[in-house]
Amino acid sequence: MRAWRRGCVAILPWFRATPFAAANHYRDQALGVAAPRSAPRAAAALASTLPTWDRTTFWVIDTDAPTALWLAHLLRRERGLAVALALNGWYDAEGALDGRAEIPLLLALGERAATRTLGEAGLICERARFDASSDSTRLDNRYRLGDEDLPSLDQLRHLGRRRVCVFTGDAAAPDLAAWADALRSGMPVDIVPLDARAA
Repeated sequence: MRAWRRGCVAILPWFRATPFAAANHYRDQALGVAAPRSAPRAAAALASTLPTWDRTTFWVIDTDAPTALWLAHLLRRERGLAVALALNGWYDAEGALDGRAEIPLLLALGERAATRTLGEAGLICERARFDASSDSTRLDNRYRLGDEDLPSLDQLRHLGRRRVCVFTGDAAAPDLAAWADALRSGMPVDIVPLDARAA
C-alpha cells in the first residue's frame, strides 16, 4: 500500500486502504499474487489515448478494477502521475466483489510502482461496485461512492482544480453522475466515454 500511496499528498484523503485490508484477510489461501509483466493490450491502448494531464484538471477514471489498476500503474510509470485508489469495497471470496483479479494486481503492481511522481492526477474507481452481478447465493458487497469518497467543490478549488474529467463507459455510474451534477454549479465537468477513446 505504501508504494501505491507514494506521491499522493493532496489527493491522499481519497485513497482507500480497504482492499489492502481485505487482501490480508482473504479467505482463499490458494489465491496467487502474480501479475503479468506487461499490461494487457487493451489497458495499454487506453493509457495511450488519455490526454495530456493539466494541473488544473481533476481526473476520475471509472472502469473495471483490473484495467483501472493497470492504468494507475502505467500513468505512474510512463507519465509520473499519481492517482489515489478510491477502491472502497471489502473483497470476499463469497462476494459479488470477490477480489480474485484485483488482489494479485494490487500486490504485484505495488511492488513495481515507480518511486518518482510529477503530479497528482485524481482517482481511479472500480465500476463493479455497481455492475457486479449478485444473487441470493453470494454476499452482496457492492457499494456506492459517498461524500467522503469524492472531493467536494470547495476541496477541488483548494487543490487549484478548475475542471473535472470523468473517464468511464457510455454513461457515468449513478454515484458519479450525482457528484458531477453537484459540481457543475461551480466548475465544468466532462464525462468522457473511455472505451470510445481507445477505438
